[in-house]
Amino acid sequence: MILTAAAATALAITLQAGPRTVYTINESWQFSREASGPQDDAGWTIVDIPHTWNAEDAQDDEPGMYRGSAWYRKNLTIPAEFEGSRAIIYFEGANQETTLYVNGEAAGNHIGGYTRFCFDITPYLNFGAQNTITVNVTNRHNPDIPPLSADFTFFGGIYRDVYLKFINPVHIATSDHASSGIYIRTPQVNADMASANVTALLSNDSGAQANVVVEYDLRDASGVAVASVSKNVKIPAGGTVTAVSKDITVEAPHLWDIDDPYLYRMHVRVLDRRTGDLLDEVSEHVGFRWFSFDPENGFFLNGKHRKLVGTARHQDFENIGNALRDEYHVQDVLLLKKMGGNFLRVSHYPQDPVVMDMCDRLGIVTSVEIPVINAVTESEEFLENSVNMAVEMVRQDFNRPSVMIWGYMNEILLRQPYEDGDTVDLPRYYEFTRKVAQALEDKIRGEDPSRYTMMAYHNAPSRYENAHLTEIPMIMGWNLYQGWYEPDIN
Repeated sequence: MILTAAAATALAITLQAGPRTVYTINESWQFSREASGPQDDAGWTIVDIPHTWNAEDAQDDEPGMYRGSAWYRKNLTIPAEFEGSRAIIYFEGANQETTLYVNGEAAGNHIGGYTRFCFDITPYLNFGAQNTITVNVTNRHNPDIPPLSADFTFFGGIYRDVYLKFINPVHIATSDHASSGIYIRTPQVNADMASANVTALLSNDSGAQANVVVEYDLRDASGVAVASVSKNVKIPAGGTVTAVSKDITVEAPHLWDIDDPYLYRMHVRVLDRRTGDLLDEVSEHVGFRWFSFDPENGFFLNGKHRKLVGTARHQDFENIGNALRDEYHVQDVLLLKKMGGNFLRVSHYPQDPVVMDMCDRLGIVTSVEIPVINAVTESEEFLENSVNMAVEMVRQDFNRPSVMIWGYMNEILLRQPYEDGDTVDLPRYYEFTRKVAQALEDKIRGEDPSRYTMMAYHNAPSRYENAHLTEIPMIMGWNLYQGWYEPDIN
């Protein structure tokens, strides 16, 4: 797989064998802030992903930083052996509006800088030949896209990993907001018994009905089979169906806990019913636990009271910006664990999947939130983008045992555009803010009724009470900054 263009490389590291073949394509992209379009050859340099164009200008002593458009492109020869597969390009994160072109044709776009996204690029590829992948990214201020302002830097770029995935035309769906396509619920958990219910979304991109067997296979941490069920499913040509297992029951489950974050693994396989051939497989960790928040007594995990002690965490480092290799994320969560923490507020946006993996593996209870911060824009586009971010957040991290809180607003009235006491514009603004909050609350609770919702406020309780925001979430968080935002340390 030798590529002929100077800035091109071979498909790199195979991450998963079997029915899915996955390659990173991080190395040797061409990059330009000067080009006017994908065919303009002005100002191109070679960069590796993760990459941000604000690693220096966001942290130097000169006022301002570049917030605008830039281009990435890469030439790839796709081996002829992959013809007949579906080709999916997968982005872990690009900030904040992204448009993809394949061989000059528009192949997809995404709004939002902190959630994952993917596109099926099969129709645009030339198999057995060279292809050009071009990506336009902009971190310009857009009043219809949160965040509008915040206490962190809006670095631009493709700042997380990029993959190519080749999968069978009959497969576990990749089209559901870049989720894994499987959703694991644990409707009943106690020390004696646990149940798991698995929903798998199945896609058939072939021209004929697919008759398949879906296997749900639960294994313990050592790989020993614990329980399994199977189900016959018919998938119409060009269609996507939902296959739901019966509950899988585990006697005397080994619970996921802060001090013992035990993980099972659920394997979901799709097999051709006639031949028995394995068409696709996805596996996800499962952690059996139950939890609750009590207004008088605090947090309980597996029936035991636990005091949550931890930090919030942003994703940038000095001289690197947000374009971090995985080891930086791993280092931060390990440091939290080493200092005695058991809680991480993943703030103020969904972060790299490796952050969540580490929290699952180390027993760190987490809250995850979307970046609706400081203020809202009174537009339906802002509302729609906010709700879509919430759906992406929930579906992408749905199976994480560490996640127990979904958050969706942080200090949302800190930068309100109207003065306190305004009797005309401020009530209207409060009403729209409440509308956004209620829409997010309803959507998240509908997507995942098993977890708690949270909104974080700043030290202006009358604002949030007047806007009726304190009546909406399941958990109210109050950010206290004595001696920082407030002059009196008391």
